[in-house]
Amino acid sequence: MPVVFFDLDDSLINKDANSLWIKWRFKRERWAMVEAMQALASLYRAYKKGSVTHSRLSNYYRTRTRGMTLSEYQQRVDEFFTERGNFHIYPQAASLLFAYKRQGTELVMITGSDDVVARAYAKELGIPHVISNRLWEKSGEILGLQQPMCYGEGKVELARQFLADRGLDFSHAAFYTDSHSDAPLLEKVAQPVVLNPNEALRDMALQRHWPCLDWRN
Repeated sequence: MPVVFFDLDDSLINKDANSLWIKWRFKRERWAMVEAMQALASLYRAYKKGSVTHSRLSNYYRTRTRGMTLSEYQQRVDEFFTERGNFHIYPQAASLLFAYKRQGTELVMITGSDDVVARAYAKELGIPHVISNRLWEKSGEILGLQQPMCYGEGKVELARQFLADRGLDFSHAAFYTDSHSDAPLLEKVAQPVVLNPNEALRDMALQRHWPCLDWRN
């Protein structure tokens, strides 16, 4: 395939990046408790079910970055990645990405993580293109997320635009992901690949005869 899309959380890394961030921040700031409570109460279960709204996710990011400018948030993420985030990359990911690079495949990370976190992982993995949730910033203040949201059908639209800019369409693309919430994009690409799937996605893969890889064992 000329283009291969990769999810990040529980796919290329063995945890959810937001969970890793919260645990890292919890050791340094009391505010992490507020962020964690909001994430657990209204975000994680909805995210896995494919029912997160833009307003809900934007509100989470306003809480997450409270009191920080974009440059300050970038500095915090750099510290997080160095101290914790980069230790959770699957070793198999490097081999798979290297094999695609040798074929001349264009690699793209497409993730619900924000663009600052996503680019930290993409740089480490050698993935040149990132499609992610983009922080909305005005006069130095982070106000939430831009639209469209990189989630569910939003991922489909952002991936379609990436391909169209190169004169391609979904028949030229593959996609690796672990999550049932990514079903809309899996059903669009020519080669869907289920990676470290949750139970719902594993069942879907069996029904549709999609390839399935599991790096967790």
